[in-house]
Amino acid sequence: MREVKLYPTTTGQGWLEMSAYKDHQFKHHSEIKNKYDYIVVGAGYGGQAAARHLAELHPDADIAVFEAIKIGNNDSGKNAGFIIDVPHDFGDQGASSFEENQRYFRLNTFIINWMEETIKNNGIEDVDWDHCGKYLCCAEEKSFKLMQHEMDELKRMNCSYEVVEGEDLYRRTGTRYYKKALYTSGTVLINPADVLRGMFTVMPENVDVFEECPVMRIDEGSPTSIVLRSGQRVQSKFVLVTGGPFIQEFGIVKKVFCPVLSYGAFTRQFTDEEMRHLEGVKPWGCTSGHPAGTTVRFTRDNRIFVRNGFSFATHLTTSHQRIMRSIPKLRKAYESRYPELKHVNFEYVYGGMINMTMNFRPLMMQKFPTVFASACGEGAGVAKTSLLGYYLAEWVSGISSDRLEFLKEISTPKRLPPEPFLTMGAKCRLMYEEFNAKSEI
Repeated sequence: MREVKLYPTTTGQGWLEMSAYKDHQFKHHSEIKNKYDYIVVGAGYGGQAAARHLAELHPDADIAVFEAIKIGNNDSGKNAGFIIDVPHDFGDQGASSFEENQRYFRLNTFIINWMEETIKNNGIEDVDWDHCGKYLCCAEEKSFKLMQHEMDELKRMNCSYEVVEGEDLYRRTGTRYYKKALYTSGTVLINPADVLRGMFTVMPENVDVFEECPVMRIDEGSPTSIVLRSGQRVQSKFVLVTGGPFIQEFGIVKKVFCPVLSYGAFTRQFTDEEMRHLEGVKPWGCTSGHPAGTTVRFTRDNRIFVRNGFSFATHLTTSHQRIMRSIPKLRKAYESRYPELKHVNFEYVYGGMINMTMNFRPLMMQKFPTVFASACGEGAGVAKTSLLGYYLAEWVSGISSDRLEFLKEISTPKRLPPEPFLTMGAKCRLMYEEFNAKSEI
């Protein structure tokens, strides 16, 4: 396969800096073996699930995980920290039928429970994992249409929900900005970098984890091998690539990912005096009544987090200057929701990619007899990416199931148009969506 030209980069600060596991030391590069049974490229949520499940299935196998940058500083640690059980944005992100929504719900519930059991069984309950549900919040009446659509689907699926408004909504969120919200209880809110690093620190003993160790090339053959940026060649029976849009960089697949950049910011921790404005408010999070609207969270360490400002990631990264330019929009979103706390500064700001495909379908494929790959294709990434990694491990292991066949069947990402039409079209679409989002931003 071809040599990688674009690698993940560090883009701002945020969740990782607040993680209790940020200073954990993984295996030193000098401990890299010359041969493994399984190699996982990419230490995000897909890589974590793939490596752990491989270790469950093959406790005597040698397994290695390679991440190009610091684990948790990749895009798996640069999201809003929602692990959503119900299909996100029903009917608009690839789940084209009620039956698919039902299957997604069962699969999402399964992977959330599997992750939670992993946390409990390995004694890392101190990770930032909060089973507190989520709100779909609407600031404009025109957004109620999306809420009603989701309510209709939830009814069909026999999923419980609650409509919250007025003083009750204010009591729960500490803001009067929203008119109405739809609450579902199954979502887990996390510090995504904290949970990811925490789970990697308690990998089974037969899994070697290497961070800041980029893979430059994958050479298919007998045996298959990877070549690291250092020049070291490592052989393996099977290679599993879970690197999101960077899968394209290896030449495994061409022109199916159209990742979108978004920008997030955290206030400093509120003082006891400032917390009087949020008295009685428990940690909560909301997605917006419009896809381009602002995501908001009140974290368990007493910060407000906001995320908005979408742009197309043509070069699979952003810049420090672009992150700085995102701040005015983030400040406006924060201050409009919490005007009594507008004096509180942002402590951390970052940019991160949301891995998308044109038809919101995931990727799950076998490139060669020994090379497999998977990646999410829509906005609810933590659950979906973890699912794909888990079942990719079963596919590699020759285990068949209805769930695996379902995931393989829906993994049909649409081919993208060529440049410059791709970037021009994506920019125009994002501008259009942000214009229509209005006060939801």
